[in-house]
Amino acid sequence: MSSKKVIALTISLLLLLPVCKNWISYLISTYEDYKANEIQEEKTILIDDEVETIDAKEEEDDSPEITDKETDEHVSQKDQNKLASQNNVETQDPASKKEKKQDAHENQEKHKTKKSDIVDAADSPLKFRFSSCNRRASVEYDPSYENLISLNIPHKVRYDGDVYTVYHIDYKVFYNCQNIVKIEIPSSINVSYSSFHHFNKLTSIVVAPDHPNLSSEKGILYNKDKSEIIRVPTGFKGEFKLLNSVKKIGQHAFQDCKGLTNIEFPSNVTEIGDYAFDDCKGLTNLVIPSNISSIGSHAFSGCSGLTNVEIQTPTNVKFGSSVFSYCKKLKSFKIPTHITKLPDGFFVGCSSFENFEIPSYITSIGDNAFSSCSGMTYVIIPKSVTAIGNNAFSSCTGLTNIIIPESVSFLGSGAFSNCKNLNVLVDNSKKNVEYNTSTFQGCKSLRWTK
Repeated sequence: MSSKKVIALTISLLLLLPVCKNWISYLISTYEDYKANEIQEEKTILIDDEVETIDAKEEEDDSPEITDKETDEHVSQKDQNKLASQNNVETQDPASKKEKKQDAHENQEKHKTKKSDIVDAADSPLKFRFSSCNRRASVEYDPSYENLISLNIPHKVRYDGDVYTVYHIDYKVFYNCQNIVKIEIPSSINVSYSSFHHFNKLTSIVVAPDHPNLSSEKGILYNKDKSEIIRVPTGFKGEFKLLNSVKKIGQHAFQDCKGLTNIEFPSNVTEIGDYAFDDCKGLTNLVIPSNISSIGSHAFSGCSGLTNVEIQTPTNVKFGSSVFSYCKKLKSFKIPTHITKLPDGFFVGCSSFENFEIPSYITSIGDNAFSSCSGMTYVIIPKSVTAIGNNAFSSCTGLTNIIIPESVSFLGSGAFSNCKNLNVLVDNSKKNVEYNTSTFQGCKSLRWTK
């Protein structure tokens, strides 16, 4: 290139330089104005949204009007909170992340455990009857149960692809299960004392913790709050210590616990149910404290090893019928002073009674009260007694002499029947004694005074 052309090009560039500089400045200024307008528009949108929210809240809560300054401050705080939240996510503590991961793992394990509670019907030793309409199953009898040692009743069973809830055990299903020592009961089944009558070797009853009505502790079945004993396994042996929470010993609670040797009643216990200790042959001594207010029928019947009963005073205990029936070794009993009628069957079958002096506060002797007390050789009936019930002294074959005072105006059917060695003297000076032909049937002799 010639020197003239170079000089011409240089002069042209120098002339264009101010124009280019102005153009570049214009472009930069335009871009800055554009960004400023964009930011202002975003801020305006935020403010408008916030103002709309505040206005809506003002209409709902009737709160004071918010100024533009307060709105700007609120928007600014919102942006700060948003930024802080993002920072927290980015800088989250690794330990916290670990805890969340662990919680998720535990939830997964719980889900797995829940699924494992479902037992395939084919894998269970139990036989079930299924109801497809409500997806329920009940346990049915099967001869193979006789070989079971431990019985775990499942909460749910799977059969033919469907899941059923086990809710019922048919009556006498385990009638011949003599070898079972432990039973586990799910929350879906309600059981009672009668469910365990036939388990002679049973030592433990375990109930699911989430059972709505029952609970268990150390193999003993209670109601939910442990205020009542429902059932003690028949295989229990030794001395039983009651929980302080227990207020009632339920019906049949200790029935057939032949290995029970002693029991002490704490001050909270006020009630002993029907048949509560029936057939507890190992029980030898019994102290009934004054806090006991009610003893049910047959509560201690069949306690053939019981030799001594003490009722602490003062007491207002109410007795049911046949409370001490067939306690064959019981030789004496002091009737509490508040009892005026000797309950029906109270001492029936107490064959070791040698003699009995009925206290003067007794006015009536119930039906079968002393029936089959074959060892009793004499009995004294006080003048306070006005009525002797049906079969009251029937089959008392050891009795030889008895005097019925003039106060007695009623003698029930068979009152002294089958007392083959008894000589009876009835004071009928008032000529008001009611009786029938069976009253003295089978007695050795009968005399009336007039």
